[in-house]
Amino acid sequence: MNPAEEIAKLRKLIEFHNHRYYDLDDPVLSDTQYDELYKKLKDLEAQYPYLAAADSPTQKIGGKASASFAPVMHGVPMMSLDNSYNEQEVLAWHERCAKILGTDDFEMVVETKIDGVSCSLTYINGILTTAASRGDGKTGEDITANVLTIQDIPHRLHQAPQGVLEVRGEIYLDKKDLAALNEKQAAKNQIIFANTRNAAAGSLRQKDAAVTAQRPLKFFAHSFGRAEINSPTFSRFIEDCQTWGFAVSPVRLKTNRPEDILRFYQDFDKTRHDLPFDTDGLVIKVNSFDQQRILGATAKSPRWAIAFKYPAEQATTIVNHVLFSVGRSGIITPVAQVEPVSCAGVVISNATLHNFDEIKRLNLRVGDKIILERAGEVIPKVVKVVEHLGEQDILPPTQCPVCHQAVYKAEAEVGYYCANPACPAQIKGRILHYASRGAMDIEGMGDAVVNELVEREFVTNFTDLYHLNFFHLLSLENFKEKKSQNLLDSLQESKTRPLSRLLFALGITFVGAKTAETLADHFHTLDNLRQATLEELKSIPDVGEAVSQSVYNFFHDPAISEQIEQLRQLGINFTQPEKKVASRALEGKILVFTGEMENMTRAQAELLARQHGAKTSGSVSSKTSFVVAAKAAGSKLKKAQELAIPILTPEEFLKMLQ
Repeated sequence: MNPAEEIAKLRKLIEFHNHRYYDLDDPVLSDTQYDELYKKLKDLEAQYPYLAAADSPTQKIGGKASASFAPVMHGVPMMSLDNSYNEQEVLAWHERCAKILGTDDFEMVVETKIDGVSCSLTYINGILTTAASRGDGKTGEDITANVLTIQDIPHRLHQAPQGVLEVRGEIYLDKKDLAALNEKQAAKNQIIFANTRNAAAGSLRQKDAAVTAQRPLKFFAHSFGRAEINSPTFSRFIEDCQTWGFAVSPVRLKTNRPEDILRFYQDFDKTRHDLPFDTDGLVIKVNSFDQQRILGATAKSPRWAIAFKYPAEQATTIVNHVLFSVGRSGIITPVAQVEPVSCAGVVISNATLHNFDEIKRLNLRVGDKIILERAGEVIPKVVKVVEHLGEQDILPPTQCPVCHQAVYKAEAEVGYYCANPACPAQIKGRILHYASRGAMDIEGMGDAVVNELVEREFVTNFTDLYHLNFFHLLSLENFKEKKSQNLLDSLQESKTRPLSRLLFALGITFVGAKTAETLADHFHTLDNLRQATLEELKSIPDVGEAVSQSVYNFFHDPAISEQIEQLRQLGINFTQPEKKVASRALEGKILVFTGEMENMTRAQAELLARQHGAKTSGSVSSKTSFVVAAKAAGSKLKKAQELAIPILTPEEFLKMLQ
């Protein structure tokens, strides 16, 4: 294929994907895959400048304005940012800016890149008159009626400048709000949104503003178009936005050193998934508006800003096969085996399908082209089918894929279960959970070891672990005397774990590590907990009805009682140590911590609060006494402000303990 043919093909392909993304809100490629196509076209046009064209996608912004809404001409084009995916590209951008400015000592601001829908808000003398989408960058859609339903967007600005002020930003949904919205959509057999960006776009394009009003949309301000303002820098403008009543990115850095930005990028990658909203990277901007004007822009992007994105968290691939995985509770989970594809820095070959209702919702068949998603360390999941290429339906199994015993569907649940509690897959799952770090922390008891122990029938339940000896371990693959002794020592040490760890290790339905600690702190001994009535369990704060019933049923199961007596005879600790109370300074108070603590982790801060008599919670409510807000505090801080709950800095919190 000659260069002209390849360029023409790429332009046509990119226009198709622009239409899917901007106009239909239904992309069929991940952002990174799209960026690769775009970069290939851009590089070819640079290599063969005589083939450049004004109507190329590299010279245009976004999609086109929808005919469903009245057009709005942007007084200042709404440009898109150039993307970078590695440190070298960011350093090259900084070098280009330095060359044009004549100095490498210029200030930059870094903030979170929100994965939402661009929106322009025009205020005249402080009153919102028009809201418009990006469209093609020159002409957008009039979405004023829908935007007026978004609570985050002020209709009248506080201390507003007179004249015209056009504030630009991103409309988005929090991740938990997307989950709740999709649950409602599924109940009505309506479209399920693949991500928060699609949900926001679909909500804004409703012809009936009442539908938009039911969607929990939010807005972050990040720039301006036409404006009569006196702010000399971007950082000052953002401070002004907060004064006027806008929410802005909670994550920000100001520096004149590119190495600070690279370090910030690496550090933020560790915490960004804890934010309530989706973000796929950072935006770096030259801070001075005078320097921004000197740097100018290309036909499509400002030279004074660049997006520093993380590796793709979505990718397109093909489903080759579907396997059925059996968990420790017997639940059968369908897992898609996919054509290996790079996503978020790793090669993905498997993705969870959750359950068979999800397969039905996706209308998925073996052979279909899909988009999968990987967020942080979470197992990749199938987000949507983009092209039906397969013919083989995926049906629930009629027998367990491991032990070949009967399968049943639990009443009022979506899951299918293996009916055989002696199924090797269930035994392996229970033993692995019991030995895990958050439970009994038995070092050396990993997947391979547990698999071999169960397959050789050395272990069938928790108590069998403590009957293992050198004879058993030396017969295992790669085990010699030292490794065997280390595992036996770790088993002995696990007997001393506190009751809370044992309760978690037992794998009681609905009892996670925090609930296990709550129960252990309340009852102090396992015998007290076993003797508790259902009413006593329900009366414990933070222990709901479902958890109470599950705990009560568990300890009234004769088979479980027999195992517990065996654990007692083996010398397993059944008590919870009294918590050391440094003081009663916070007795009766409920604290919520949010943001990035500088001198301690959030877990350490919560432990410190409890040592001084407080209770800690992961959510803000009317019962919360204080919210301790550190750097990059997010939705919890906002909710505390809405509920007028006292807010402390980490320093103020520490002073309370003195």
